[in-house]
Amino acid sequence: MGLFDLVKGKPSFMGQLQFDLNVFQFYCARFKYDSFQDFWHASSPKSDGGVARLVDQLYACEADFPKDDLLHAQLAQACLDIEKHWFNTYGISPESLSLFSNISLQASQAYEAHMQLEPVEPSEINPEMRVDGCNRSFKKYEQHLAELGLPAFDDAIKMHYFMNDINENLSALFKYSGSVLRVLEQDSYMQDDDVSWGRWTLFRDTTGYTDIWIVRIEAGRAEVVKMVSKVDADSYSLDEAPRGIQFDSEIFKAIDKTRITAFDNSEFNDPPPPYFQMLSMMKAMAAKNSGL
Repeated sequence: MGLFDLVKGKPSFMGQLQFDLNVFQFYCARFKYDSFQDFWHASSPKSDGGVARLVDQLYACEADFPKDDLLHAQLAQACLDIEKHWFNTYGISPESLSLFSNISLQASQAYEAHMQLEPVEPSEINPEMRVDGCNRSFKKYEQHLAELGLPAFDDAIKMHYFMNDINENLSALFKYSGSVLRVLEQDSYMQDDDVSWGRWTLFRDTTGYTDIWIVRIEAGRAEVVKMVSKVDADSYSLDEAPRGIQFDSEIFKAIDKTRITAFDNSEFNDPPPPYFQMLSMMKAMAAKNSGL
């Protein structure tokens, strides 16, 4: 049964596409704040001496649906669901915002296309399923990012993420081809039960410079998927061709160390390290047969 006010000809409950659009447009403001708590509780003074809450922009749509008792709580829940996935996959950054803006744009286009259809009879609404519906739309729009032809990140931006906050103070030392190999313990990351990631550094005795390796580990084996090399005192180069590692007892110890520290780090439920955020963003923008 359609939940509509037949006298006024307007729905009593907000439809799915409008719900999605409100949530995605509001979440775009999240990228101005360091934490979700700061975002959700942000406010600014008003000229009359009162306080304007940022979240009131999200709830403003409720005025058009006074009978929609579920709407208030569902708007908040949908934003929280997005945060749990987005922050823990892509982080919060200008580059991450550029991706999310395209998700919001897709929601806007879907809503506008629906409004242009001008159906003779309004579609039925199941208000209890709006959060689930929003999550499905979110996943669909995220998967569609690869088809939008978005401009790729340049090497400077990628290297910024791959080199961000290098700290060799907390590291385990090993040997590789006569050089010092360090497993940066705080950067070890557990993607799932099968795959772990690490950031290793290799000091090259021949040049006196250090390479930065982004290492993927699966089934006890490791490969370098990205490498940043220092070319001279002021410049670096990025090598994105995956390369194998010569395995010996030291390398297997480095792999074990990375997997152990990745598991330990996962217990803190922190967002992934910046290098993995960039890898995730690159995957979202790439063809479906490529990725992590």
